[in-house]
Amino acid sequence: MFASAHNSLKKISPAFIFILALFFIVSGILGCGNPKNVNMPIVLLTDFGSEDYRISQLKGIILTNNNQARIIDATHSVPAFDIATGAYILDVAAREFPENVVFISIIAPYTQSEPKYFVLINNKNQFFILPDNGLMTYVVQDTGNKAIYQITDQQLFDRSMRELAAERIQGKVGALISSGYSPQSVGPTLTDYEKLDIQEPAIKDDRLLGTVVYVDHFGNAITNISGKIADEFGLEPGDQLSITIATSTIRAIFGTTYADVPQGKEIVFVINNLGMVQMSINLGNFASTYHIKAGTKIEIEKQ
Repeated sequence: MFASAHNSLKKISPAFIFILALFFIVSGILGCGNPKNVNMPIVLLTDFGSEDYRISQLKGIILTNNNQARIIDATHSVPAFDIATGAYILDVAAREFPENVVFISIIAPYTQSEPKYFVLINNKNQFFILPDNGLMTYVVQDTGNKAIYQITDQQLFDRSMRELAAERIQGKVGALISSGYSPQSVGPTLTDYEKLDIQEPAIKDDRLLGTVVYVDHFGNAITNISGKIADEFGLEPGDQLSITIATSTIRAIFGTTYADVPQGKEIVFVINNLGMVQMSINLGNFASTYHIKAGTKIEIEKQ
């Protein structure tokens, strides 16, 4: 029986053996990546507004380059040119999404004379297609930076990148990567990139320091001060607070809910669904009242 099998192997042509070997080599190369990476969902986050033609244009570009793309709208209502707000929303969204998701975020890409675009891979194995303007600040803070590649490969596009709008560059690259295109192929590794000027949360000289990272639909100002840091500072319900913003001072109460103060009064508390310190006015708009926006630095003292 063994002699018969040996004789059968002799009859196999060298060409067949070569083709079989090539098959296994190619299969190994294609299978070395995570199969989940093929046709990853694409999450969109822009400042285009809900009625802007750019949204449908962006989706058309994505589907042209990956006709099986699964597109999810995070939001297109980031305030125009508000990079700080966009950076925070992007990070909050990324926290809830699993690995192997592509985020395309287009907010104020032309803040540089020659815009740069990159592909960021964080330690959660999520992919971000972003302009180099600080949008990645909170994502990198929270989930790290595994690799960043600057998009420079002109062969990906039918015109000079200088002539192309951000949605054509980011949309195409995001679509390609979602369908398995190697991020390393878009261009060189990037080590120097823009970051937002953020005052990190800290306790210093009996003051609690932080930055407003987001203003919500109701005008509540959410900070980067966590509930844990607030506890370390010793904040307790009923504490009288003094909030310094630039040259202005605001009086408020530290509590647990809006109803801890009368209507129209200032309240500071840790918002449950984010775990961060929020400054509000009960049935009022804290941000517009005190001209606060994302990026505003604050100091809190107990009275």
